[in-house]
Order: sequence, then C-alpha cells, then structure tokens
Amino acid sequence: MWSIVLALGTLAAMTIGEKINPRLPWALAAVCVGTILCVSLSLASHGVQELGPVIVGWPTWRLRWFSMHEWSVIFTTALTLVIVIMSQTAATARTSADELGVADNLSRDFVGVGLANVAAGLAGAFPVDASPARTTVTRLAGGRTKLVGLVAAIGALIVSPFASIAHSIPLAALAGVLLFVAGRLIKIGQLRAIWFISRVEFLLAILTVLGVLILGVEIGLAMAVGLAILDQTWRSAHPQMIELGRQHGTTSWEIAGERGVDQVNRVLAVIFTADIYFANAGIFRRDLHLIMAKHPGTRHIVIDAAAIANIDYTGLAMLTQVVEDLTKDSVSVSIARASADVRGQLARSGEKSLSSIPIYDSVDDAVSAFPQ
Repeated sequence: MWSIVLALGTLAAMTIGEKINPRLPWALAAVCVGTILCVSLSLASHGVQELGPVIVGWPTWRLRWFSMHEWSVIFTTALTLVIVIMSQTAATARTSADELGVADNLSRDFVGVGLANVAAGLAGAFPVDASPARTTVTRLAGGRTKLVGLVAAIGALIVSPFASIAHSIPLAALAGVLLFVAGRLIKIGQLRAIWFISRVEFLLAILTVLGVLILGVEIGLAMAVGLAILDQTWRSAHPQMIELGRQHGTTSWEIAGERGVDQVNRVLAVIFTADIYFANAGIFRRDLHLIMAKHPGTRHIVIDAAAIANIDYTGLAMLTQVVEDLTKDSVSVSIARASADVRGQLARSGEKSLSSIPIYDSVDDAVSAFPQ
C-alpha cells in the first residue's frame, strides 16, 4: 500500500505541477519528498523497495579476450540492445521532432547514439539511447537545445560524491515518474486514427503493446519489427496491376473507368504498383493476362514503370517469358517512365527480347509511337 501511495503521490505532484509551472523540477521534488518519507517512516520495513547501493568511482579498463561461450552471450545480448536502442531512439527522435516542429535526421541520430555506446562500453557504463522518459521530462520542462544534456552531465559530476545516499530512493517514486511519462507517450488519439485508416496496422500496434507488457521490452520490440517486416513483405508481394486510359483531350493517362478517361484502340496501358521480384513475378504475369482477356483485340502493351524501382533475376526471367509469349501472339511491348536503374537492368539482362524493348519518357509517347 505504501508503494502505491508513493507512486500515485509522485504522479499527482507532477501532473498538478505541470499545470502550475512545467519549468519547475516537480519530478525531482516529488522523488526527494518520497525519499524523505521513506527514510523517516522506515517504509523499507513495510515492503517499500529502495534503489539500493550506488557505486561511485572512476571508469576502469576491463576489456579482455573472451571464451566462445562468453562471446555467444555477448553477441545475443548486444543484438537485443541494438533492437531496443534503435527502436526507442527512432520513436523518441521522431515524436520529439514532430512535437517541437523541427527537422530530424534519424541516420545522424543513430551515428551519435552508436558513438556514445562505443564510449560507454569502453568506460564500463550502461548502454545509452534516446530515452523516452528523459526526453519527455526535458521537453515538458522547456528544454530545447543540446545545452540541456551538457548541464545535466555537469550536474551529475557535481553530485556524484553524494550518490551513495541515493540508495534510499523508493522505486515507487521513480515508477510514478515513469507513469507520468507513459501518459505522455501513449497516444490514444493516434491509435484511434490507425484503427480508421488500417485495421492491419492497428492489430500490429496492439500486438506490440501486448508483447512489451507481457513478454518484455526486448521481445516485444523484436516482435514488432518482425511483424512490420512481414507486413511490408506481404504488401509488396501482393501489388496491383492497374489499367490506364487517356484523359479526354489531353496527353495525361489515368486509371481506366474514371470519368473522361478513354481507351485507345488496340493499345493496353498498365501500371504495376511495386518492384518486380521473386515474390510477385507470378502475380505480374497473371494480372497482365487477366486484363488482356478483357481486351482480346490488343496489339500493343505499354508498361508504365513509374512505380518499379528494381527488377530482380526472377522478375527479369518472368518478364522475358511474357514478352516472348506476347511477341508470338503478334503483340508488341514498350515501357514508359522507367528509371535509370531499371533501364540498366533490362540492358544487362542478356536477353535480346528485353534489351530491345523501346523505352519512352511518358505513356502517351509510347502509345503515340504505335501505328494505329
């Protein structure tokens, strides 16, 4: 009961203090009051857990060569840390940048955190990342620049000789601070928006929350990353083949069936909405044949490659077979809006049927080049 009182008291102090003046150190004051109560009332004897001994000293050089068993432990532990650090850093950096209205370079952030962890490892310190808790408290207190971190580091050095008395800090008070921060990090409005936009993404978000709560941060975040990769793989493996038509009186080509969009006699223009690779090569071929079945009089096909950034070996092999089959049926093929990379892949494929395909800068140019 005392632990609950300390946690809720800290949470209440920070919540009320934020409304009074968020720049004042309410978290520090609440933790100090909790510590005084814990010591004066001997709450440790009533089941309140304390922080415990805090060792103060200069960094020591403790690097040595490890056995194979130790290396396996180090590798798995480091891999887990990488997942947690990158996930938390990315989430914290993006969220804070959005709330502050500033630009963020996540790659640069990763480099900074990586170098900081190299230094922490050599000094024997804990791994570091962009902490959601510290960042939120800093932002609520009005911190906006790197000077905050510098002042905090200097302050830590100044009070380090007195760190031994920190053993009496009740963990419940620190939990109250984290509850306050969690209330700012959990975006119910965003979850509601995700629900209306994508049921699949909402399910991934809920599974991530449950994974972190039930299985722990490491497994929960690893599961979230794995599910996100599977989701994107599924999406890229099930793209769409969209039929195009010319907007009446213009040279613009848009989705067929829309108002004012006309079909061109004996010409079929399509756009594939993803890269062509082993997972969706068969879908490309199947969907193209299905659309052609609707237009038996087609004598020329234009493939709009604006959404295709890469074609792997399987995709090139499939495309070769499709072009050769169409050629046997007296149906010619051209490509529009292909990137330099796609052009190079077609040229390097070694297949004459691909390297000889005419490529145009626009769909209308490709259609206009076909004799009507």
